[in-house]
Amino acid sequence: MFDDGIANEFEAAHNKGLKRGFDLGWTYKGQFDRSIIRGHIEQLDKQEKKVSDPEWKLRYSSQKQILRNILKEMKNHPCNRENITKHFK
Repeated sequence: MFDDGIANEFEAAHNKGLKRGFDLGWTYKGQFDRSIIRGHIEQLDKQEKKVSDPEWKLRYSSQKQILRNILKEMKNHPCNRENITKHFK
């Protein structure tokens, strides 16, 4: 525990102003979250290639588009603090 009673380094860094280690956690989390979604898109691609029914192809295509929209929204969301260290001085 720190002298000022703060429970951990991350909280201390946050209270003092954003520090590199704290910010890198945000970057890692953003990349991790998006990698999971990309994995789902890859699975849908594989499933789509296995079917010949146009209705199922459209379903897979729609699902992939929804996931791509989520990826874009996550990256561009105003509360996204990923890569903040590049802009913080």
